[in-house]
Amino acid sequence: MEEEYGKRRHKHRRKQRPYVYILSLLLIAGWILVIWHFSTQSYQQQTIQPWLHKWSEKVKIGFVLPDVQFTYGELEYSLKQRPYDFVEFIFRKSAHLFVYAVLAVLIYGGMRYRKIHMWACFATALTVIVIIASIDEYIQQFSPNRTSSIRDVGVDLLGGCGGIVLYMSVNAVSRRFRYPRRSSAKRK
Repeated sequence: MEEEYGKRRHKHRRKQRPYVYILSLLLIAGWILVIWHFSTQSYQQQTIQPWLHKWSEKVKIGFVLPDVQFTYGELEYSLKQRPYDFVEFIFRKSAHLFVYAVLAVLIYGGMRYRKIHMWACFATALTVIVIIASIDEYIQQFSPNRTSSIRDVGVDLLGGCGGIVLYMSVNAVSRRFRYPRRSSAKRK
């Protein structure tokens, strides 16, 4: 059984297809363009507050919101005093985490497909994340009513790390189910 496992892995490694790598490069480039497209949009084009106002009119909240507050940059966010700003802030930062998690997974996965060492893939993906996020923040300074912040690069880097860790975890679990090893009780 153990020999079959090794043969399947070896057979799988020989099946590298160059078009898959090219497709991964195209996906990475496309995702970067999507990120930069959103950077060029004004705050008014991206705000979700009108939708939040409409939604809150339909759904009546029957409890008092807790007094959760924090400062990010020079702005203070308060759930109780300015709930729409608070929710929009959480939404925007979650979007940063998600978008850069996807980019990191695309880069890391594309490199791992080429059998590049795991740590080299991890370091390269995070380096690209920092570069793309920095350019993203630079572009935002020219968009109306948008601000650029080095803190957002940190949020993006966190998203990239989280995406890679999640990808590695899902990959490890799926490998265990795909190629189960014999238990020591069966060997005897």
